[in-house]
Amino acid sequence: MGIKQEVKKMMTEIRNGSLPSSDLIVKETFKELGYIPQKIKPEEAEQKFEEILNEVWVKTLDVLEKYENAAYSSGIPSKLILKHPRIIDDAEERIEKNGFKPVVIQIFQNWYPYLREMFLSVAQSRKARGGRDFELQFGEMLDLIGVPYQKIKRTYRVDFMMPNDETFKKNPTSAAIASAKRTLRERWREVVEELYDMRSPNIFLVTADYNVSKGHVRAICGDYRIHLVVWNDVKQKFPNEPLILSYNQWAKERLPILKKFWES
Repeated sequence: MGIKQEVKKMMTEIRNGSLPSSDLIVKETFKELGYIPQKIKPEEAEQKFEEILNEVWVKTLDVLEKYENAAYSSGIPSKLILKHPRIIDDAEERIEKNGFKPVVIQIFQNWYPYLREMFLSVAQSRKARGGRDFELQFGEMLDLIGVPYQKIKRTYRVDFMMPNDETFKKNPTSAAIASAKRTLRERWREVVEELYDMRSPNIFLVTADYNVSKGHVRAICGDYRIHLVVWNDVKQKFPNEPLILSYNQWAKERLPILKKFWES
């Protein structure tokens, strides 16, 4: 077994025993910030949709780091000690003979190939969790403002079908589809092609990406006629594009119109 495979196994064992799921991390974040039904009314959350989502978006990483620090700071050295027990077993004797510094250097030299792969694994894990976290954050926001939805898994995305898939099948114009994507750097074209095939006038691609380009807008809004829901700072870059909505515009202006169809 090569180092990459060994590290993958080690890191999986560390995470499985110490890191909560993305779902638990996101729920803890909302609770820590006080954004739970017992403390905030749906109307207030709707008015502050972007502010809350942005705060949760930032805070979730802090909550994750708290668990990562505890898991990795003890889990990584524990795994490496098990991998190279002799280095540690005779460390005291070698320190007395050669001093502390050369022994530490030798240990680090032996561990370095593993540490390099381990920290790369941490970065990759964060990236993978980031997309999942954003989907969960958006779903929690819908719950917070009292919007009914059904989550449906697709090939390249997860859809939030509002109010549900049954309504969409009966009358696509009365339902709405939102797909949350952390960034538009990867697979965005496959995502919008799948969304376009739904043939619904109420499709929203929701993103946390600050680097939305004119090319994205031209393709997503122009070619595919899909609404893009973004941070207000991003919306200000495209003030004359009607298919780009800020989060607050979407929550305070567009959703109320759609809700009237669901309620009737």
